Amino acid sequence: MSLIERIENADTKDELEKIGKDELGVDVDKRKGLETIRVDLQSLAEDRASEGQDETPAQNDAASPKEDEPESADTSQEGTPASKMADAEKTPDQGESAPAQEKPRLLRHRGNGRVFTYSAALAAKRDMEEV
Repeated sequence: MSLIERIENADTKDELEKIGKDELGVDVDKRKGLETIRVDLQSLAEDRASEGQDETPAQNDAASPKEDEPESADTSQEGTPASKMADAEKTPDQGESAPAQEKPRLLRHRGNGRVFTYSAALAAKRDMEEV
């Protein structure tokens, strides 16, 4: 009997929980309804089944080195200029943004000393003074 059939034929949450732990390696939230748990486990089982059919170990082993080698070559060739460009772009932005950012105007309450950002309404109050 396949995993999906076992999930469909399970009558209790306990059976679904056992299938989830043993076969799929997931904890089942038994606070959910029986059908909700069943649908969740079926979708997980179908996802795992489709992953197993799409990729075989031979394809994985053959594809991985071929994909890794060009990426590492591309990264080594393009990574250095890209990182230099990124550093070059960051430096002027940081240099320009630092002087452009001004300190916000602050107001302090004379009685309790609390500090607030400036607003015209607060500045109009007689207990407030600009810092």
